[in-house]
Amino acid sequence: MTEDHFFNDKDLSAVNAEMFDSLLDRLDADRIYFTEHETVTFKRKFSKFDDLSSYQRKYAKSPLCSIDLESKFKFINLYFNRLIEVTNYQLKEVAKKNFDFTYDEKIIIDDKKKQWKRSKYELKKSWRKLSKNDVLTSMLADKSLEQATETIEKRYKNRLKRISQRNQEDIFSISMNNLTAFFDPHSSYFSPKSAEDFQMKMSLKLEGIGALLTTEDDYPTIVSVVPGGPAEKTKKIHPDDKIVKISQINKKNAQPVDVVGWRIDEVVQLIRGKAGTKVQLEIIPAKTEDFSERKFVTIVREEVKLEEQAAKSKIIEIQRNFQTIKIGIINLPTFYIDFNAWQNRDPDFRSSSKDVEELLNNFNKQGVDAVLIDLRGNSGGSLYEANKLTGLFVSSGATLQVKGSNGSIRSWGDPRAIQIWKKPVAVMVDRYSASASEIFAGAIQDYKRGIIIGQKTFGKGTVQTLDNLSSGQIKITESKFYRITGSGMQNKGIHPDIILPSTWDIEEIGESSYDTALPWDQIKPVRFQKFFMDSSIISELKNLHLTRVKENPNLQYILNIRERYELKKNKNEISLNIDSRKHEREERQIWALNLENKRRASLDLEIFNSYEAMENFKELKETEDKKLEINIDDDYLLDEGVQILSDYLILNQNILLSKAA
Repeated sequence: MTEDHFFNDKDLSAVNAEMFDSLLDRLDADRIYFTEHETVTFKRKFSKFDDLSSYQRKYAKSPLCSIDLESKFKFINLYFNRLIEVTNYQLKEVAKKNFDFTYDEKIIIDDKKKQWKRSKYELKKSWRKLSKNDVLTSMLADKSLEQATETIEKRYKNRLKRISQRNQEDIFSISMNNLTAFFDPHSSYFSPKSAEDFQMKMSLKLEGIGALLTTEDDYPTIVSVVPGGPAEKTKKIHPDDKIVKISQINKKNAQPVDVVGWRIDEVVQLIRGKAGTKVQLEIIPAKTEDFSERKFVTIVREEVKLEEQAAKSKIIEIQRNFQTIKIGIINLPTFYIDFNAWQNRDPDFRSSSKDVEELLNNFNKQGVDAVLIDLRGNSGGSLYEANKLTGLFVSSGATLQVKGSNGSIRSWGDPRAIQIWKKPVAVMVDRYSASASEIFAGAIQDYKRGIIIGQKTFGKGTVQTLDNLSSGQIKITESKFYRITGSGMQNKGIHPDIILPSTWDIEEIGESSYDTALPWDQIKPVRFQKFFMDSSIISELKNLHLTRVKENPNLQYILNIRERYELKKNKNEISLNIDSRKHEREERQIWALNLENKRRASLDLEIFNSYEAMENFKELKETEDKKLEINIDDDYLLDEGVQILSDYLILNQNILLSKAA
């Protein structure tokens, strides 16, 4: 693997010790399963193996390292056995029903303040508190003590059942992924079953809800939703949402199934089903302040089709300086291509670049003045398509550079590309814009062809290849891509010209949040011809944007949410007192109601007289908005993107629309 991987010169002198730290963080990030003595003892074993391996490499003159699989397997088995011990202990505590919810007791939730326990006795005190919090959280979700106790007991019993079903393949998968993650976060091992699921996802032939799941703190968690898929269509499911229960709507007398603690493959199987059938998810919303908060989303299963991922457009007319400006918006959820039709030389094959070209031609016919490409949430897709799409705006020329693991560098570009759109362009991105999205946005920025609006992008500047093994598959990072300026996209992403406000700290996710992410670097630039853009215009655009931020109630609404997020994200502990938790929930609901009413009052809209009335209105509005493909009225950042592009047009009445000589 070290020979095939892009980062083939990685220091292997402490590989076992580093992998143990990573494994420990994955299995016991909350420091609730192992004592301090156990972690130190195992760390010593792995470090000794590194010392022996280094000695062998030195005198055998071999660059290869040895992996301490025996100690790793022992530690993983200890983890599963400890999980059984913890769950049995918690079951007994819950069955007693003697938790005092009036007692002022707390659980530390700040990772920086969590300490390894010195004894099993101290661990058991943590286990009891966690059980108490599980029951309390269930009670706060409108359940009686009896109902909450029954729910948590079932959850723990399900966890025991899932642990008992573990096999050697599960342990091997954990061990192998611990090894691949040592090199970088995108290299991974797929067991035969995982490989089958991965192929289904890539082919988009799976009849389900179109969402990628993982496990986080026992909760099945949404990683991403497939553009155009059933989950994305609801407009209610987002990354980091946690699934609590799954209900089969079409089955008679079917009861909601609590899936907390389930194996992720079994959760996926429960969600999958025949096209046309319905499934309801009970979800804890992403970045909520309290896990007792719930939302219920009903989804109609269907096969994700290429047509559902297709680029969508809308023309907006706005009045500026006594003139009507036409802005064409193109929403591109992914960089797609029908590979089978393309390989079979079907002239009518579907692709993102062909669809966008058709939309741009239509914009030209309708006299659109400028185009806004919305790549928010676009996690990538075909690099070939990113290359083709760039050509529609800059004509022929390089779009990116690719560096292989052997050090060879080649530039990508379309020498036959024809510039279809010669008027102003802006590209909207956010933290979820990755890979192919970053290639396109980076090229538009480097050529000075348009302005980039939004938040810093994900920062994924690597390419993976999939190889078959005797059992399963392995995905290895084998190259990195760079901008035509030579600057890497890895880790740093694309920085917008105009930064829009966000409701949360975007640094919490993205490539830079991974411990083993490959570093940013740069290579030599390629020769390319820039478009003309007056650099002073960006400063003027920023000033106009900041003025609107101060005056626009919708943008102030976003800033106010961010302000509260900053206050709450450093919360160190949560109370196990039921009255305190109820008070926190009431305070949060009052804050949300007052904030929304402040926004509505500023816009001369009718205010809500209760939190429930506000939530009912939002539920009804979300149902209506699902029918709209592009809704600028309730997408405050998209509306601001249109305003910025309009400013750009006004400031560039005589803009040069071809490359500088």
